[in-house]
Amino acid sequence: MKKITICTCSSRTFIDKDEVAKMATAAQKAGLEVRLISDLCELCENKSAEVHDIAGTTIVACHPRAVKSLMAFAGEDHVTSLNLRSQSAEEVLASLGVQSVEITPEDADAWMKQMETMPKKLGEDAWYPTLDKDVCAECGKCLEFCPFGVYEMVDERIRVVHPQHCKNNCPACARTCPASAIIFPKYDRSPINGGEERQENAIRLDSKELYAKTLREKLAMRKSLLKQ
Repeated sequence: MKKITICTCSSRTFIDKDEVAKMATAAQKAGLEVRLISDLCELCENKSAEVHDIAGTTIVACHPRAVKSLMAFAGEDHVTSLNLRSQSAEEVLASLGVQSVEITPEDADAWMKQMETMPKKLGEDAWYPTLDKDVCAECGKCLEFCPFGVYEMVDERIRVVHPQHCKNNCPACARTCPASAIIFPKYDRSPINGGEERQENAIRLDSKELYAKTLREKLAMRKSLLKQ
């Protein structure tokens, strides 16, 4: 039996929950084994044992480039994924060879209830960069830029070593990367979120300004801790 794993990204809104329920229902009716997870980013950040099992399924989540880099971060280099972030349930189902079916409220209700029980960590969910090693030039600009110690050089290669140090919703380091190799799967715009939009079409900010801003934020955090 073919297995699919659908990431609902429960703490964010860019995965349409109605589309998840529609797709899960149709896939199950077609004989596929369907599993929902709340946050693939969190599982990969923690290098959960579940990640290996997920790698053996077709992953339905966000942009394939983002999913590939996430799974590689967790030690899984060979994955198949489909994009429910920018495609409809019908389009993803067609890629699986499944015909779309009429979905009644009763059909989708169980899936919606399952999603409602998933934890929502607003502002505290897993947020960290992953690296597209197919294009990374190992230049070290991200290591030099990041004031939070997220990156390290390991065996002469840049690695995300301390993902938990990353500041939630800050994608600043990605804007300094000349190869567009840094991916934040939960960011709202391409190409930083792993989408295929060309880097020159993305909004660029001055790296010195970004560094100064993040440094000020870090200093403010330290002062706050000292006052406690």
